Amino acid sequence: MTISITNRPAPVWLRELAHGRAEYEELLGWPVAVQVGNRLLIVAIGATVEAVTMPAGLGARVRAEMGIAMLSGPVVADPAGVRWTFITKPLDHLRPNIAADLSHLRVVVAPHGSHVTIPTGPEVSTGNGWRWIERPAPGRSLPPAYAVIAVTRRLAALDHSLAA
Repeated sequence: MTISITNRPAPVWLRELAHGRAEYEELLGWPVAVQVGNRLLIVAIGATVEAVTMPAGLGARVRAEMGIAMLSGPVVADPAGVRWTFITKPLDHLRPNIAADLSHLRVVVAPHGSHVTIPTGPEVSTGNGWRWIERPAPGRSLPPAYAVIAVTRRLAALDHSLAA
């Protein structure tokens, strides 16, 4: 009995994901994986990166304040554009009272061991619907997670409508 094997090239979408994963890992050092079934790239939350996700309106205000403080960093929007995720340096520990304050604002700090979906590549914002609001850049350090959290809490204290 003869078994015939036909080699076919990988689909374009899979090659794009593999290329994007390699770019993130080589250029930024991020621990990125390919979710083949969902055709997505994900970055692991833990020792290298943290993620703080919030409503887009609040995210736009936080991003503006972070820019003024010269602490801007990568921000990704979900496919619907309603949630923004700030990619930051990792946290050691998030105090429970801070987590409670953030939950009232619909802000979530990704737990270690979880993952966040990112666009197909650092320079690409198409393909899977996820897009960069602010792209990551090689050599630019990530902002501290506590800076994003502090700006978010300060804006909420100034504008009580954010907690509604």
